[in-house]
Amino acid sequence: MQRIIFTLIVGIIGGYIGIKLKIPAGAMIGSMIFVGGYNVLTSGAHVPSNFKLIAQIVIGCTIGLNFTMDSVLGLKKIIIPSIILVIGLTTLSLILGYTIHKFTGIDLPTALFSAAPGGLTDMTIMSESFGAKTHIVALLHLIRLTTVLTVLPMVIKILTTSLGKYSLN
Repeated sequence: MQRIIFTLIVGIIGGYIGIKLKIPAGAMIGSMIFVGGYNVLTSGAHVPSNFKLIAQIVIGCTIGLNFTMDSVLGLKKIIIPSIILVIGLTTLSLILGYTIHKFTGIDLPTALFSAAPGGLTDMTIMSESFGAKTHIVALLHLIRLTTVLTVLPMVIKILTTSLGKYSLN
């Protein structure tokens, strides 16, 4: 019990620091780094498996809170972009995951979840149910997220500035 409490305290401290540093997904990333570091140094971190189930339920509830009647009614406006995104991202993610698996030797479930276009938290938690190496999924999503948040805004600004004058509007 003492190991669980100490692990949670370390996680709370890490999450708090992640939030204060304004790191994207700071609560999870800060907690992950602190507990991971603690576990590397001591091998003493522990959270029972039923805590993971509770975390999945809480995350499911949090995602469900995003659905409103307005969002459901607004679906008809975005049906075509949704279909394109689902087909395109799913296809590209499967190809990318399989390529990662073939060229790096990372097991297929880990590679597929690492290449999936979902959020760091969601993909990491879901990947565990499929026997993937969650630490690899989390790290690869963290790298992706950091890159997207730092590089993509610059690319979008360049594209919209240079291509904006060619807009059909």
